[in-house]
Amino acid sequence: MPEEIEVDTDKLNEQIREAHDEHAQESGAVWLRYVGLGAAIFAVVAAVAALRAGDLINEATIAQLKASDTWAEYQAVRQKEHIYTVAADDLADRPTKNLARLHAYRSEIAKEAAKEKPLETTARKLEADSAEGVNRHRFFGAAVALFQVAIALGAVGALARYRPAWYVSLVAGIVGFGFFLKGFM
Repeated sequence: MPEEIEVDTDKLNEQIREAHDEHAQESGAVWLRYVGLGAAIFAVVAAVAALRAGDLINEATIAQLKASDTWAEYQAVRQKEHIYTVAADDLADRPTKNLARLHAYRSEIAKEAAKEKPLETTARKLEADSAEGVNRHRFFGAAVALFQVAIALGAVGALARYRPAWYVSLVAGIVGFGFFLKGFM
């Protein structure tokens, strides 16, 4: 009976591992790990951008509603001023003038006129705040869209094992980060 042959299995296992690692690197499996990592990062930042976009559009809507209310108050002040002016002119045209009442009307006209400028300033500021919020909302919305494209292209690149698709996804993600950061400015 032949004696048992001894084979150095440790050396064989090491060679198998090295061959497996070389094959994994050659087939591109290493870059696939980065595709998943990139997709996860893009997804997290996209979620933050989506939340911020929602907050901004809500704030912009509230500012626009307040601006509309302020403009309505401005118009009411203008109408009151006009009514007092008509009443004062009518009283001034009468042969028998009630000077105390005429003075009261003119006082009310001055009081209403003094309210106009602050109301107009406030309404214009609220409109500007609303417009700025909508503009910033658009940046975050664009960032979300670009992150979604980046995630999809990364998935296509990984499934097809086509690196150029992944590179394009990285570019889309980087541009998305640019829009994301611009939304905070």
